[in-house]
Amino acid sequence: MKRKKICTVTLAVLSGVVILSLGTFITSFAKEDSSGSQVTTMAATANLNLRDDAGLHGKVITVMPKGASVEVYSMTSAGWYNVKYKDQTGYAYYVYLNFEGTDKGTVNDGKVTHMYATAPLNVRSKPNTGSAILGSFKKGDAVTVVSKHDGWFKVDFNGKQGYCHGGYLDFGKGDPSVTADESTMNDMTTSAPLNVRDRPSMKGKIIGSFKKGETVKVIGQEGDWLKVKYKSTTGYSHVDYLK
Repeated sequence: MKRKKICTVTLAVLSGVVILSLGTFITSFAKEDSSGSQVTTMAATANLNLRDDAGLHGKVITVMPKGASVEVYSMTSAGWYNVKYKDQTGYAYYVYLNFEGTDKGTVNDGKVTHMYATAPLNVRSKPNTGSAILGSFKKGDAVTVVSKHDGWFKVDFNGKQGYCHGGYLDFGKGDPSVTADESTMNDMTTSAPLNVRDRPSMKGKIIGSFKKGETVKVIGQEGDWLKVKYKSTTGYSHVDYLK
């Protein structure tokens, strides 16, 4: 069967609201807190409520102005970022936060958005494992993120554009209960009934299956197989049947 290429989408995976494109970066910038730890920052695309809990029920602490640079620590499965604005921490909805430094971004102050490699990570020419490897990041490296493409991120690598799989990128600080790879950012949908196996091979034991049209949480990739969450465990499903 002809392999499906991973489709190009945006950071706003659920609604497709915020469209991102590559812009000109003035200076690669990773903010550091007082302890020297690097953090991930994003920009508010509109005046944005900072709430004390992850949901519309959360009390509004303050309003972050359009263009504000916000530290991002984690993302809940429902799409709320745990953020810090000035000296206040709380939650903000993902639709109204964008990568910094993009052509259509709201700030052009020399900052860009960085995420961090959780393992050695290849940079590829296209958002699939069959494309050429341009280079790699080491575990812990800061990765300049430009936009979101399904389970992949478009990144800046030595002045070139490339793609890294989101299963190996995370936010730079904090001890979140839900990390970037566990959030809705890497959700994919089955295009047909799909088996889940205990290893990335057709010889792997089938431990369960997804129905057609079911949402699957992707947490990594090994060749043509995606590591996925299945009930209370993890397994592997073939990339041809996820989009």
